[in-house]
Amino acid sequence: MISEELIQQYERDGAVCIKGAIDPASAASVLANLDVLIDGDNDRWTTIREGGFSDRHLWPTMPWMYDFCAKSALPEIVGRLMRSQAARLYFDHTFIRDAGTAQTTPWHQDRPYWPFLGKQIASVWVALTACKKASSSLQFVRGSHAAGKVYRPIPFGNDGGSSEFLGQNKSLDLMPDIDAAPDDFELLCWDVVPGDVIVFGGEVIHGASDNAENMERRAALSIRYVGDDVIWDPRPGTDPMVNDDMVSFEPGEPPHDDKWFPNVWSAG
Repeated sequence: MISEELIQQYERDGAVCIKGAIDPASAASVLANLDVLIDGDNDRWTTIREGGFSDRHLWPTMPWMYDFCAKSALPEIVGRLMRSQAARLYFDHTFIRDAGTAQTTPWHQDRPYWPFLGKQIASVWVALTACKKASSSLQFVRGSHAAGKVYRPIPFGNDGGSSEFLGQNKSLDLMPDIDAAPDDFELLCWDVVPGDVIVFGGEVIHGASDNAENMERRAALSIRYVGDDVIWDPRPGTDPMVNDDMVSFEPGEPPHDDKWFPNVWSAG
């Protein structure tokens, strides 16, 4: 599934779409389990969003999520795209946007939010429902990772919790206003169906529009993995979900702690 041509495309563009990467039935099973959480307890929401649901880091307590993140084809896909000899699981993040919601995902990079340094950091965005640009499929600024520029991370929506730690990143430049001059950027966006995946690096700029479809929700699961060159960097202003007090290694060392970052694929 992962050819040299596809690896080169990932390295050039910062993101690739792989059609039919997983069985649609597996995607449907994950969504069914998520719906149980959504219907059961609104306090699980990890961000305060209107018109949708978000939750994350389920794999340590939900065996079905761990199996999907660790035992499916996804770890090998991302490991090979990163040219890494191994892939370690960081966290899963669910994004469900209701039909017709005006909520958007602002343009951002992922790595500035996370306590890591390295180039082999990637997300696998799994389509759990069909979606396209009009229904809030992800968009990417093609090749934006190659500039080597890291922009200031910002909270999404009315997320007061992340505002507290992200406020320590004010020394970084603000993200350019891409929506004000879209013709200045080459944007990538794919129509996807359940089982399709989009793999993208930690420094590529991406975002998503509102869900203008009035009949269908958009549901996706983004799984974050790290590779060989990644080191622990719990600098001020990064996500404290897994922090220095919890892990068995020191800043500057690789995150080789199977409790928090299990090794879920090795090339050997």
